[in-house]
This record gives sequence, C-alpha cells and structure tokens, in this order.
Amino acid sequence: MAHLSSRVYDDKTVPDAHVKKEMNATWFSHGAIRYNPEIGLPEYHIVSLEHDYCNGDFSCLLGKINLKRAIGFHLVQSYIPTALIVAISWVSFWIDRRAVPARVSLSFTTLLTLSTQGNGIRYALPPVSYAKAIDYFYGGKENIGSDCIGENHILHLCMLFIFGVLLEFAMVNSYMRRANKLNNMAEKLQYNYGRKKIFGMFNAPSEFDSDCEGSPLSINHCDNIDKKSASFLCKSLQYSRRALTIDKASRFVFPSVFTLFNIVYWVYYIHERGADINHR
Repeated sequence: MAHLSSRVYDDKTVPDAHVKKEMNATWFSHGAIRYNPEIGLPEYHIVSLEHDYCNGDFSCLLGKINLKRAIGFHLVQSYIPTALIVAISWVSFWIDRRAVPARVSLSFTTLLTLSTQGNGIRYALPPVSYAKAIDYFYGGKENIGSDCIGENHILHLCMLFIFGVLLEFAMVNSYMRRANKLNNMAEKLQYNYGRKKIFGMFNAPSEFDSDCEGSPLSINHCDNIDKKSASFLCKSLQYSRRALTIDKASRFVFPSVFTLFNIVYWVYYIHERGADINHR
C-alpha cells in the first residue's frame, strides 16, 4: 500500500577513515536536525525528524526523516480524474437506446481516455515489485507471458466499469435489433394484406414504447392491424421495453457498485494508513 502509506528515510554519516577511538561524531544537544519549513515536497508531509547513533566500530550519525504521503496530491492528480471519467461513461444510459453511434463513441472515448490516464499514472510512479494502493484502484498487476518477464501490467478496475457499459449497450442493442426486425415484419404483413400502414415502432410517439397491453396501439388502431402483424408489433414493443428496463436499472446499479467499491477502498486504506503511522 505504498501509494498511501508513510515513509522513513535514513541518512547515515560515517567517517570510514577513523574508528571511534580516533574520532567520535556526536549530535548537537539542541536543533540537531533542522530544515526550512517553507520548503516542502508535493507528495509528502514531514511528520518528524529523529537522530540516533549507529552500532559498529566507526563513529556513525543516523538521521531519520518520517514522511507522510499527501493524499490530496494523488486525489487531484489521479483519483478524481479517474472517477470522473468513469462517471462520464454512465451518460450512455440516458442516451436514446436507438442512438447507436452516440453511445458507442462515448464508451470508446472514455475507455481510451482512461487508458491514457492510467499509463500516465503508472509511469509517474516508481517501479516496485509489489502492488501499490492505486494499482488496486485500477485493478492490480500481473506478469504476462515469457517475453514480458519482470514487466508489470496494470489491469484497470475502473476500466472494467467502462467495459461493463459497453457490455450493457451490447445487450440493449441486441434487444433493439430484434424489436426492429419484428417491427419491419409487421409492416410487411400489413402491406401484403392491403391494410392501412401502421405506426412503426421507430417512427411512433414515445407512448408506443409502453407495454403492449393497454397501449394506444391496441386500443385505437385495432381495426387497421392484422392479427399476425399485431402479434409481431407487440413482441417488438416488448423487446424495446426490455432494453429500456436494462438502461433504467443500469442508471442505478453502476453508480451504486462504484460508490460501494470506493467506500470499501478508502475505509480500508485510510485505516491501514493510520495504523502504519502509529506503528512507526
């Protein structure tokens, strides 16, 4: 969890040319280690400064700098932009389910943006052999293939949410294609029977997307619709309603799961961070 943990840096001063009997280095009694409080690090806060002596035959001064990571820096640079990108992908659930190009473009744009964001974060942090806290936010790391020995590949957890948006749209689009096919079949039957042209589902008012039972279609247009055509159109509307139901459910499920993940993530790491600081 190095990404959110505290750090202790040791600085040793050892005069190797002389043993303790020849030269003994000691700390000042007051203000042994001093620093300018106006100068700081963007990623860390200085918690405390400690001084001690080393063991051995040579006189050695040991200085310790206890640092605490500044969460605000990573919140602004990494976490908030990533969460916003994921949230933008949810706009797809409010776009008309018939607008295929708009929904696909939005999903792939957010996917590529998140990939670029993740690579920037990965290369900005020092390479280590263990998973950092932000790696879990994006998904973790693994070694892939014999040609990539020692190379860490980040699997973005946030990217899985956007990938889930694409899968949701694929399901919605599947229902809409079935609905469109049945709607066209109903129209062809009407022409074959010489009946009056009915409203197509994709040209009808929004109320035609309601459930078939008791809809304006079954009440006001029964005289103009062949029974088989009405059956096809009814199934068409049912598929359309299923697609709409999936969109409405996704508007609640995706934000809820992502919020739950963030709650678990931050509660765990803030607790571990506090325990790590107290231990040090």
